[in-house]
Amino acid sequence: MSEAQWLSPTSIEEWWSTTSQKGVKRPYSADTVASLRDVFPESHHSNAMATKLRQRLGKSQKDHLISLLSQSGSDILYVAEDASAEHSNSTISKRVSSIYRSQLHQARTARQSQDGDGNSTLIPIIADASIDSGDGQHIAVMKLVKNLVQSGVSGFHLDDLVPGTKRHSCNVLVPTNEYLKRLVAAKLQLDIMGSEVVSIAKTDAETATHISSTIDYRDRPFILGATVDLPHHYRHAEGNSGKDEWKREAKLKTLDEAFQSDHPGLYERFIEQTKNLNASEALLVAVKLSPSFYWNYESPRTSEGWYAYKGGIEAALTRSSVVADIVDVIWNCAHTFDVIKAETFARGIQNVHPGKWLAYSAAEQNDQDQLKEQLASLGYVWLYLPESKGSTGSFAHHADGTNSEWWWKTIGKVADDAASTISRRK
Repeated sequence: MSEAQWLSPTSIEEWWSTTSQKGVKRPYSADTVASLRDVFPESHHSNAMATKLRQRLGKSQKDHLISLLSQSGSDILYVAEDASAEHSNSTISKRVSSIYRSQLHQARTARQSQDGDGNSTLIPIIADASIDSGDGQHIAVMKLVKNLVQSGVSGFHLDDLVPGTKRHSCNVLVPTNEYLKRLVAAKLQLDIMGSEVVSIAKTDAETATHISSTIDYRDRPFILGATVDLPHHYRHAEGNSGKDEWKREAKLKTLDEAFQSDHPGLYERFIEQTKNLNASEALLVAVKLSPSFYWNYESPRTSEGWYAYKGGIEAALTRSSVVADIVDVIWNCAHTFDVIKAETFARGIQNVHPGKWLAYSAAEQNDQDQLKEQLASLGYVWLYLPESKGSTGSFAHHADGTNSEWWWKTIGKVADDAASTISRRK
């Protein structure tokens, strides 16, 4: 590719119309991407392996099969975040680079010994690109994505969890708009690099118990509040038993559930007047319609400031539908496998985004063969089985070990603006 083609918005738009890219709807223009590219064209090994990953996922979808993270005869390798507290944004990319270079060495050895062509032994790598430090937010995401592409990754996922909370006993989500910003930032970085790497949106909303903010109206149906005015707030309850007792006495419900229960005759008016309003805005409408109505989303907050959240398949489906346009794969994380919920999620995504690749993971599962067959029949193309109970069907590598700041801030602002554009479309 010549320098003129590399910097041409027309060439970028032509690339976006190819089979691998046409399923993504960008909220930014080709002119924007061209203005952020370096003068010289970029070329990365990751494009070849990303294409290989796309072919495997496409074949899985066509043949109603499912790809596994498997140590024996594996289709895909997965590089997970290190379980230790020592973790930096370069840790994952360094581990990916080590694995990828090891594969290249094995491929050279196989070719020299005439034991195969070498290329067939290369396995696509998917990495955990979730930022757990919270530093830099979407700018940190873009830097990490750049490092991963340069390290030879084939795909990566970003989650919707609050940075630094992965090792908590509860799943704490970021608002939907922040989740969207992360994914837009990642896709923008891929476009700047001309990368075919697969982007994956991973959601833990099905098992989530808290959320960091109530600012996004799309999260309102899942924000829980107390319907009983108790003398003290949740954070003052002592011990697990005391907290459980507080939640029972508070009779937690979402705002919509509480208002419908208390005032069924006013519910339709409430819904009409609260369209696209977040929890605090909708609460003002509810109190205006019924001054005696009580619902308090502040009292169940934890000592960290997190709000109570009603996780479930509908929550996962809602936020996944919002971000599906900007990614290649939607990944739903469940606690246990439930075929009805898995089908609800798959149909919900496919009805709005036909052909979108789906991934699934369940922390607890019994019959792997049955699980694979059922998920494949529902249209899922990739299954992650956690490395537990000595499972032979799981394989995860655990990590152990540029440009000037003004430029990152500039493209970071572009990512923010692009995410806002998607929000307005919704």
